[in-house]
Formats: sequence, structure tokens, C-alpha cells
Amino acid sequence: MESLEFRFAFFARDFEKSIHFYRDVLGMSPTGEWWDRPDGKGALLSAGGTAVIEIYGAAEGKTYSGPSPAAINLALRFENTSAVDAFHERLAALGRDALSGVGRLEPAQDRSWGHRSFVVYDPDGIPVHIYCALNPRENDELTR
Repeated sequence: MESLEFRFAFFARDFEKSIHFYRDVLGMSPTGEWWDRPDGKGALLSAGGTAVIEIYGAAEGKTYSGPSPAAINLALRFENTSAVDAFHERLAALGRDALSGVGRLEPAQDRSWGHRSFVVYDPDGIPVHIYCALNPRENDELTR
């Protein structure tokens, strides 16, 4: 299979909070949006490379009443432990007020499976795993 883009799409319970989380908290770059369609609103945010998060919301004045995302985990691979730790420090420095209503932030730690990682939760409770391989050469062999 040869794909040009990987896109993760979901309906957010609170569209504005989700946009704030992915754009302002995580720092993803907006690449497209629509706010005034009768069938709803949406936004595209780049996670780097060809990875895109697409968030849908209810039309203005309406409430999304469908199911919440369930049993979903997102994972963003960083280059090294310094990058993971620096990103964690940036999120932690935002403080409780900036993360309130958005999600909780777990501590960064080395994992038994060979990653350094932490988890931050989005407004819908989706865990976003930020990680890197502790031994990149070994991890690259596993992903070939």
C-alpha cells in the first residue's frame, strides 16, 4: 500500500476546545477549516509530515449528540528523548489553568518496551502519546 497522507478524523463534543488543544496546546498547524456549513464545521491540523488531524463539529447553534470517540489512541513520534522531554516541559509550563478543560498530563518516563513517552488527554478523553525510541537503531529494525 502506498498512501499520500494519513488522516485521523473524529467528531468533537466541544469543537472549540478540541481546536484549542490540537492547535494551541500541542502546536499543530492549521491547514484548512470550514465554520459556516449547514451540516457542520471542521478543521484540518498538520501533525507534521503527512499526518493530519481532521476535527468535525456540529453546525452553529446545534450540539453534536453522536458517540464520543472510544478505544482510540493517537501517537506522535519525536526524534529523541530531549525532544520528548522538552515538549513535556512546554506543556507542563502551560500550567493547570491552560490545561483545565483540555486534559491531564502524565509524567514522561522510560517504558519497558523501549520508548520514552508521556500521555496528554484531549478534551474528548483521547490519549495522545508523545514518544521516541530509546534506542532508535533497534526501533528502526522493528518497524521495517
